[in-house]
Amino acid sequence: MSRQLWWRASLYAALGVVAALAGAWGAPFAPPVLAERFGGDSVEAVLTILASSLLAVATFSLGAMVTAYTSVSSAATPRAAALITGDESTQKALATFVGAFLYAIVGVTAINAQYYGPGGRAIIFLFSLVVVALVAFRLLTWVSRLTRLARLSHTVERVEAETLTALAAEAKRPRMGASAGVLDHGPIIAAPQTGYVLNVDIQRLQAAAERAEGRIQVIARPGAFVMRGEPLARLSQDAIDADAVQTAFTLGRERSFDQDPRYGLIVLGEVADKALSAAVNDIGTVVGVIGSGVRLLDLWADAAPEDRPPCDRVLAEPLSAHDLLDDIFGPVVRHGAHDLTSAVRLRKALASLSAHPVLAQATSVMDARLMQDADFANVADAERLRRCGGQARTSAG
Repeated sequence: MSRQLWWRASLYAALGVVAALAGAWGAPFAPPVLAERFGGDSVEAVLTILASSLLAVATFSLGAMVTAYTSVSSAATPRAAALITGDESTQKALATFVGAFLYAIVGVTAINAQYYGPGGRAIIFLFSLVVVALVAFRLLTWVSRLTRLARLSHTVERVEAETLTALAAEAKRPRMGASAGVLDHGPIIAAPQTGYVLNVDIQRLQAAAERAEGRIQVIARPGAFVMRGEPLARLSQDAIDADAVQTAFTLGRERSFDQDPRYGLIVLGEVADKALSAAVNDIGTVVGVIGSGVRLLDLWADAAPEDRPPCDRVLAEPLSAHDLLDDIFGPVVRHGAHDLTSAVRLRKALASLSAHPVLAQATSVMDARLMQDADFANVADAERLRRCGGQARTSAG
């Protein structure tokens, strides 16, 4: 709910109601000096300025956000553009402008009701000063944010940051905190609707399994697309509450970054794939995405997992190194093998990641695919491409 614009704006409107009530109830307790200094017509002037100016500012800001969304969708990918509307700083700025406008409307309405004496007007004036200070702060940060909101590099950074959060959680708790293992037989919990698995509440599954002293296997991890009736989980016995297990899975129309690290890697791969197209031909973006992939996969492979999984009665499969590599580097291999710069940088990246035992086999397979596609594409300097992989294994550069 905190990611919804209407939620933050509603809090400001609620502040207006609180200020109106505080002005009525707290008027007898206002110090005479405060009432004399701030209890005049200045509070109505401040609220009128806020109401008349912030609506225009909010309208302009919404237009700027829509323009940035369209620009990122065209330059990167629509999946990455979703982060523009969900960006916390953008949400706070827009909610502040819209919410402060609503606060001013509520305040002006309360003042014009002529229900307040000097003490009540002074209290509303103090509330208004806080709102003005907050609006000024958000306006300055919003102007700074606008200078980089639609930049492709900023979009890549945002996607990398979201993916980093999900990968770090997965690296700390592999299998989402569940144990390794597979149930060969048992009742199946089917998907109630068609869509992507957005979230799996492992703690809820653990509690359901503990109550029945059984086990639950997660079949559909976050990111999986399931049709209605396809399996989400398998139970070790009928005594486990099937409704509790089914409600532990959240399904939606589109994938999200929260509990699905592969989705972030796929979006980064899409950005690189689009940059490799003949219409764009932005090799610098491809190199930047490869660098992001190295940072993300290095963190995932190097993190030390917890000694004991917290949910020992829930079973799940871990993320596959082959899948992670193919998600982000697969498009570069398929469509960038003909470009020497992209191919050389990718070989060096794969050589650097091969130092991690968990990634060694997957990087070797992808490197072989890259060289096969490069030979097929008749890269002009194929010998240099072959040499760079060996050099990178002795030097990360």
